[in-house]
Amino acid sequence: MMIETTALLLAVATTIAQTSSPSAAPATPAPPFVDTRGPCMDSAKEVPNVLGTPLTQQSEIVRIDRVISTNAMLPNETIGFLYTRQDGQTWLGMRGPQYTSPASAEALNAVLASTHAPGVKETAFPAQTKMGVKTNAPNILQVQLPQDALGPLGIRLEPCVVWPAGRALPEPVP
Repeated sequence: MMIETTALLLAVATTIAQTSSPSAAPATPAPPFVDTRGPCMDSAKEVPNVLGTPLTQQSEIVRIDRVISTNAMLPNETIGFLYTRQDGQTWLGMRGPQYTSPASAEALNAVLASTHAPGVKETAFPAQTKMGVKTNAPNILQVQLPQDALGPLGIRLEPCVVWPAGRALPEPVP
């Protein structure tokens, strides 16, 4: 018992001496933490994450905004998300199915119908399941959303998370 106690005290003393030694290298500061979804936990994508093609840093998401209804039927309800890529493209996404009501899906489809990008043929989000089977249909579609269209569309944008300015984006992973 005396030997075990002595060994334990010797180990503790050695550890304390090593950590308080002036020759010990300073700890490398951890990179700043980026909350990848912010308060938008039901967002389908996170920051940074590749969205669309090509698989480059320019196609990584650098900002997620919550799309909030200002209409009387759904006041202040989150109806979807607006994703902004490094190259400036914006994409509209649905909330998870457990958070989407028929009214909010209709409101988000109205936004998509008015703002879908020229190359996007969908004017409404396709069904994610048919008779319980996943369809693999897209739940995020490219849009062009001018700032002056927010009022007429009955929506406002509220930031969820933004990639820190000046911080390099990681290499995209396929």
